[in-house]
Order: sequence, then structure tokens, then C-alpha cells
Amino acid sequence: MKYAKYFLFVGIALIGLSSNTTRTSGLSSEGIYPGNLFPDIKNLENKSGTKMNLSDLKGQKILVNFWAAYDAPSHKDNVLFANVIENKKYPVRMVSVSFDKNESVFERTLTMDRIDAKYQFIAKNDAYSSLYDHYQLRKGFKNYLIDENGVIMAMNLSPNDLDQLLKKN
Repeated sequence: MKYAKYFLFVGIALIGLSSNTTRTSGLSSEGIYPGNLFPDIKNLENKSGTKMNLSDLKGQKILVNFWAAYDAPSHKDNVLFANVIENKKYPVRMVSVSFDKNESVFERTLTMDRIDAKYQFIAKNDAYSSLYDHYQLRKGFKNYLIDENGVIMAMNLSPNDLDQLLKKN
């Protein structure tokens, strides 16, 4: 009987200790899937040479769109996302990161598409491969809708999906 009480006490103590170690502070962990905190993208450079970090836009809803002019579906979606956000006046900042290897192609594409170039960036040199690998873009370009706290709300949206989601929020 004495041993049973001892084992019961030790068991309860261990359960109590282990439950405290699994609690989080309520913050999502960083990652690339809905519910995760979106990792900061640093030193983005736009057409005019202005640099910024994605974290500079914290407090705003952001659509991060990875694309390239040579990839017709992602290029088309980049234009359509910009049009949906602008025409419906949604309170969302679109940040696009192009993976075009030729900067002049990137610049000409922005001019032809008539998209505000302020938040259109090109991944250069080291950023190209690190972003490409980190966001697993070998399987295709992706996009992420991020809330004001930096948490991924949705990913791989079509322009129509984005419109429907923003109408609800």
C-alpha cells in the first residue's frame, strides 16, 4: 500500500510537469503553412532600388505572391491579384517576389502589366536560391495571405479565392 501511494504521487507529479512543458505562449511557430507565423523576408529590392523587409509591413494584411514572367499561370495571377485588391479596395498590401533571372524582363513585365512597382520585388543572387528552397517553390510558385499579426491565413489562393475570402473578412 505504501508503494502504491508513492507511485501514484510520482505519476501525478510527472504528468503535471510534462503538461507544463508542452504549453506554448499562444503564439504560432514560424513556418510556411496556414496557422504558422510567416518567416520574415529581408532585403527585398524593388525596381527603383528601394529595399525593405516584409516585417516592415507588420500590422497590415499582406498577400505575398511568388511568381515569374516566364511562368504564365503565376504571371497571370500576379496581375489578377493586383486588380482584385485595387478594384475592390481591399485593405491588403500585395508584396510580389519575382524569380526572373533577367532584371530587364522583370522591369518590362511590370511596365506592361501596369502594376504599382513599389511592392514588386525581384529575388537576386543569394536571396533567389534561399527563398526558392525555403518556400519549396520547385513544385510551383505559391502565395500566402498573412494577417495583421504575421500568421498565415491561407495559401495557394486563386484570385477568385482571394476575393471570396476577403469579402468574408
